[in-house]
Amino acid sequence: MDIQPGTYRTVDYTDSCYWERLSGFSGDTSDIIANDFASGYHVVTIDPRDVGFNSQDCGTWTSDLSQVTATDTSFDEGTYIVGTDLRPGTYGSPGGVSCYWERLKGFSGETSDIIANDLPSGQAIVTVRQSDKGFSSSGCGTWTLR
Repeated sequence: MDIQPGTYRTVDYTDSCYWERLSGFSGDTSDIIANDFASGYHVVTIDPRDVGFNSQDCGTWTSDLSQVTATDTSFDEGTYIVGTDLRPGTYGSPGGVSCYWERLKGFSGETSDIIANDLPSGQAIVTVRQSDKGFSSSGCGTWTLR
């Protein structure tokens, strides 16, 4: 594996990033531990047991977990670090028919890291807690602290 275990983030806002953590290189879907395909910034934790990591159209990955948002009270789709990119609090977004969000306890990409999630049919409102590690959304528009 060319990338060492640890947490990484993209430094570029992209329109269609795909990444996958791998347990092998057979090309079989069973080798995919976790993956994501979305727009925005991305954060992923590579486990020491991972055999590989692959990404396409994601831009540069870095272990520098500094803030990527212009402000910690408003952000677009992507995956963000609570306490770095956004502050805890209640956020609202316009939502929409393809809106999906999730509060995260980690960045493995595995479903076990999801604390709560929703597919709201209209306006989206969520309270991000101080204990949350991350927040991710797609198709919801801009989130703003209320």
